[in-house]
Amino acid sequence: MAPYGKKTLIVSGNCQASFLARALAESPQVAADYRVVYFRDFRKGDAGVLREEDVRSCAVFVEQVAHNRSKLPDLGALPAGCLRVRYPILWMYSLWPTFVRDPRSGDPARPNAGDWPYGDRLILEFLDQGLTPEEASRRFLETDLRQAMDLDRFHEINAEKSRQIDQMADIKWGAPVLEAFRTRRLFVTNNHPAPEMLETMRQAVFEAIGVPAPPSDLKEASGGMGRIHWPIHPSVGEHFKLEWYDPDAEYQHFENRYRIGEFMRRYAAFE
Repeated sequence: MAPYGKKTLIVSGNCQASFLARALAESPQVAADYRVVYFRDFRKGDAGVLREEDVRSCAVFVEQVAHNRSKLPDLGALPAGCLRVRYPILWMYSLWPTFVRDPRSGDPARPNAGDWPYGDRLILEFLDQGLTPEEASRRFLETDLRQAMDLDRFHEINAEKSRQIDQMADIKWGAPVLEAFRTRRLFVTNNHPAPEMLETMRQAVFEAIGVPAPPSDLKEASGGMGRIHWPIHPSVGEHFKLEWYDPDAEYQHFENRYRIGEFMRRYAAFE
């Protein structure tokens, strides 16, 4: 008998794993048989805790795989019959080739640092040159990224990484993403899937563990992954011929929505 009276279902990984753990926990059939444990273990310094009793009582281990990830605890204590399901990390850097971690967002002295968890290299370069936020945003839009960098080469490098991660996984998501990203919006930032992709993830994991997927409130289960939609540069949308791309679209920033110029101006100006 498991120490908690139920078998344990562990989901490990980043925020995508957190979504999967919530989706599984809200299933009455899963909740009747399992205690769902989310273990955040993707980056060095993650604060997830996976206790020995969690491992010993584990009947299903849903594990995110990637090239560089933190070392999992010793899983030698997993029961012999434990079902292990490996799924790949999902990202789409090709659509955000100037993404960078903004050092301002990691500065605890800035009261609004948490408002902008994503950043843009071009905007930071323009600010370093002494441009105002308004000027930096305008220069950002005026820049043709097709002339500034090799978008095809950048995409192929990331596509090859995705293919390699698929080879490590039981569930293959990389290839379908590469085939469909031009015709369907699958991501809202470089590492946060859009609702359609979240539903694909949910269905695939339920199928892998042999449990029907119940209806789900994706917005609720996503844990806030959709609170920020980072703009796609117009030249990137044109280059990849994104059928769903709208240069006049509004992008979510918590409770507000802004067109790309205003969005990037606000990002450039944050303190």
